[in-house]
Amino acid sequence: MELDYAVLCQEDFWRQAWEQTRKSSPQMRRRIRGDKEAIEFWNQMAPKYGQHHTDKRQERIEKIINILEKNGMLTPEADVLDVGCGPGTYALPFSGRCKSVTALDGAREMCRILKEKAAEDGLANVTVLQHMWEDVDLEKEGLLNRFDLVFASMTPAVCDYDTFMKINLASRKFCCLISWAGGTVNEARSDLWELLFHEKDDNRGYHAFFQFNLLLSMGYYPSIDYFNSHWVNEETVEEAIEGLCRSFWLYTEITPEVKDTIAGYVRERSKNGVFRQETSSRLSIMTWRVDEQF
Repeated sequence: MELDYAVLCQEDFWRQAWEQTRKSSPQMRRRIRGDKEAIEFWNQMAPKYGQHHTDKRQERIEKIINILEKNGMLTPEADVLDVGCGPGTYALPFSGRCKSVTALDGAREMCRILKEKAAEDGLANVTVLQHMWEDVDLEKEGLLNRFDLVFASMTPAVCDYDTFMKINLASRKFCCLISWAGGTVNEARSDLWELLFHEKDDNRGYHAFFQFNLLLSMGYYPSIDYFNSHWVNEETVEEAIEGLCRSFWLYTEITPEVKDTIAGYVRERSKNGVFRQETSSRLSIMTWRVDEQF
């Protein structure tokens, strides 16, 4: 099929392509929990996220910070907004490198952990806001064009056109979005998805390809870097069963039959009472200036 070049340059083309692909993805078709219901999932995950520290994770954080600093986005004079901040993975290290950090997340427990860490470290320049990003009224909250850098990393808070455009509106200079760039490989999740739903998992709707081309069509010139990420999670059998049930709760009721399927899978593949999950992914770091639109 031949596509008209003029069509490919239109914002509406990429907006619709992204939305159609996202809505047709297995995750969206199977999703039975609304965004506000899903917040409870993140509340339950918060303690684990807050305690998860590895050398590779720290290496990734430092790499991203280096990119932001090298490009003049993270400076001692910068006011930064971290959307979907979680327990402060980036907000905390940012705080020592900029003027102020406003950290926003919809999950109560994520915000609580971040506030505790900031208080323990004596970080007076960190402000924590518990809000769903989709519900934030930028003008009413005084966030419109307020920040030198608006940052969002691997967060479901920025998942569609409206929430993506909102980070643009909150910035007066720079934006940075870290997201999937080619999907994620997690054997346990993929196997269980097929066992439970009789189809393959597919997350193409979350590919940075759409945001990148959308920005180009709007007259921005985003830069993009890629890096591979790999992590291993080892848990007891019961912890793994509980965690996987919690994850699939977003897509199905956890009936006794569903739990038995998950439990059988975990027990069959556990060794010495430990279940090991390996996850590999390619991520994109996309940055752009909102004050340079052509």
